[in-house]
Amino acid sequence: MDPLSPWTYCLRNLRKIAPAFLIMAFSVMLVVAVPSTIRGIKDSALVYAREFDAWTVLFPKQDARVPGGVREAIASHPSVERLLDSRNCFVRIKTLLGPIFYHLRAVRRQEMEYLMGLCGAGLKEGSLPRPGTPEVALHENFMKANGWSIGQEFGMEVSEDDWMPGRFRVVGVLVGPTPLGLASFEYLDSPASYAFSAKLWERLIAVPRRGRMGQMNEFLRGLPEVKCWDRARAEREVSQVFDRLLLVLDSMALLLVLVAAAVAGLLHCIFFGQRMDEFAILMAIGHTGRRLFRKAAAETAILTALAWLAGSALALGLLAAFSGLVLEPRGIALPVLHVRPLLISLVLPASAQVFAGATVMGRLGRLDPVSIIERRG
Repeated sequence: MDPLSPWTYCLRNLRKIAPAFLIMAFSVMLVVAVPSTIRGIKDSALVYAREFDAWTVLFPKQDARVPGGVREAIASHPSVERLLDSRNCFVRIKTLLGPIFYHLRAVRRQEMEYLMGLCGAGLKEGSLPRPGTPEVALHENFMKANGWSIGQEFGMEVSEDDWMPGRFRVVGVLVGPTPLGLASFEYLDSPASYAFSAKLWERLIAVPRRGRMGQMNEFLRGLPEVKCWDRARAEREVSQVFDRLLLVLDSMALLLVLVAAAVAGLLHCIFFGQRMDEFAILMAIGHTGRRLFRKAAAETAILTALAWLAGSALALGLLAAFSGLVLEPRGIALPVLHVRPLLISLVLPASAQVFAGATVMGRLGRLDPVSIIERRG
């Protein structure tokens, strides 16, 4: 092994380089893990918007019902394949950031299977809601998130913490790539069965013809009587919640990276000061300052690269374990790999390399090998 190889120095001085290595590795871990977790939660929240790839939901702006003329105009538009009646119905779902309400699609029985076919959903267990009953079918992710099983009841009559008036019972579990919940339109639309029927706002589900979702949504957004809830609006609502938090976290991560790089650079500078005799001897026997600088720079590059790899691997491993052991059993899918935190963490090895290189270059430029050798005497 070449005694002047940077690898030789790293292997022979593990105790000396360990503090700088650990500082950088754990800093990278924090920089990658924390923002990636928030980004993962954001991505998992966007899963709830997948249903809007298949349809768009409309509700009135001025009254509890959509005017008849507007309904006819929507149903007859060439981009609309089908217009379904629905009612406002929702369920309280537990998430990492607190409870949220998720809107169920209250439609007629034959329309339930139609919607399930559009979004690739299937019945995993139990049955679909019967017409005119307070029964619902929920996606398995919702059941896991709330810790529910078939037969679970919810509603304000069951718990004061709930938000949906009445009492409902889960009779079916849905499965598929798109989270979906179904309820009986006939039940919610009948004042004789459901006391709050008249107070529920109407919902319309507009299903586009193949390849004409954009045209349909453009037409629907131009109607002043209704509010159009499509994929773009759903994603915008989710992004508004998370983007400001992510901006703060990214700024803090960048600050942490710069501080850790400065600390690592200072430690490297101290270690280099302890090696002045070594470099003086090497310069005295003919090694140029440029070659010695390349040697020191290579040592720093190896240290920072290994610390970045170790910190990134540790962060991704912890996120994968947290997702698999804690979140997935609760019905929360957390994507592990995110590019932006990894790119931000790359500032750490780059900054440490620049900081250490500048200090080494300055010391080598002032190094007088003769005086050092004479002093050693």
